[in-house]
Amino acid sequence: MFQGTPLPAAPNPIDAWNTFLLCMVALSVATERVTEMIKQWIGPTLSRWLTPPRYMAAIQLVAIISGIFVTALSGRNPIDVPNFQPFAWGNPRNWLGWIVTGVLVSGGSAFWNHLLDILQAAKVAKEQALQPPPAGSAQ
Repeated sequence: MFQGTPLPAAPNPIDAWNTFLLCMVALSVATERVTEMIKQWIGPTLSRWLTPPRYMAAIQLVAIISGIFVTALSGRNPIDVPNFQPFAWGNPRNWLGWIVTGVLVSGGSAFWNHLLDILQAAKVAKEQALQPPPAGSAQ
């Protein structure tokens, strides 16, 4: 049985966050695509039946369900659920991880991209702070 591709071990906390955020961005983009396709199929019908606030709530529910299934089908364990087994549909811990991740990625990739930008800026600032000043520069 396919065990999924393990995420690479991260040597420091910033790299661990980078790996996590990149995984979440990828899952968010996939979830957005699936949600958009479903919206094209059922959106016109839903918009006739529901008021605008209820329509938006229904679409958010579709996004959450899409996020759960995209996460489950990816074989990944982005939130590090203990005893995770890819594609073990009967394992309740997997379902917990898929549901939590599905809710997180349903908000869209813009949120995760922004966090990734902040983390990259922090990493660059840390690297610059650790570099010695160039020889001959005034301090």
